[in-house]
Amino acid sequence: MLAFVFTFIIISLVMWAFFKFMYPKPPQQFMPKQGDVITPRDCDFCGYPLAEYRGVMETKPVDSLLESEQQQITELTSEVAAIKQQISTHESAVKNSAHQKSLSRQQKKQANANYEALQKQLFVKNQELKKMTSWFFCNYDHQADFHNKI
Repeated sequence: MLAFVFTFIIISLVMWAFFKFMYPKPPQQFMPKQGDVITPRDCDFCGYPLAEYRGVMETKPVDSLLESEQQQITELTSEVAAIKQQISTHESAVKNSAHQKSLSRQQKKQANANYEALQKQLFVKNQELKKMTSWFFCNYDHQADFHNKI
């Protein structure tokens, strides 16, 4: 029985060392940093989904956009501005301590839920705006190949 336990421990240590050598942690520079957008976005050249902070973004020239796309961009920009205004109104209400004292717990919970919904809506609208106004590539080679193809 002692031989079995000893053999099991030795095999476990060898396996641990093997996996530690075969699958090391990636360097910290490859990890997302504070403020990086980690949502996946498809490469405009190959279609491969990649986190936005790992790729290359390039703004589209204004003359390459269709008139309908420009209208959509204008509408999205105005929607984003309206949402930002609502968020700043909510943030100023949160800072007002007299207003906070007059609210019940349920009203505060509802206000926080509305604030989170606005934040999510702002993020979604900004992502749509980015997709309409910029190209996204996996790497610089794809970016060069995309422009050579056009």
